[in-house]
Amino acid sequence: MSDKMNNVRKQIDRIDLVIITALAERMSLMPDIAEYKKKNNISVFQEKREQEIMKRLKKIANDYNLNEGFVEEFFLSVFNEAKRIQHEIINNKVE
Repeated sequence: MSDKMNNVRKQIDRIDLVIITALAERMSLMPDIAEYKKKNNISVFQEKREQEIMKRLKKIANDYNLNEGFVEEFFLSVFNEAKRIQHEIINNKVE
């Protein structure tokens, strides 16, 4: 395999690590969000907030020439995982 291909793959591996680290950091905030929602009797699913975030993310996607549909699908998965974690915390379930 060429040196160029190896270098590109190393860059991809580094970026994958950055993505995973950022996702872990984002999910580490879910206990705080869940406790606030539980304390204030707020639903885990906040449709308006999700729509606002998605609108902002799609604009950023466009600014970076990324496909909006791809970004939307990716972040819907992120949102779903965040809601799953919040539900577990609110319902006092531990994995």
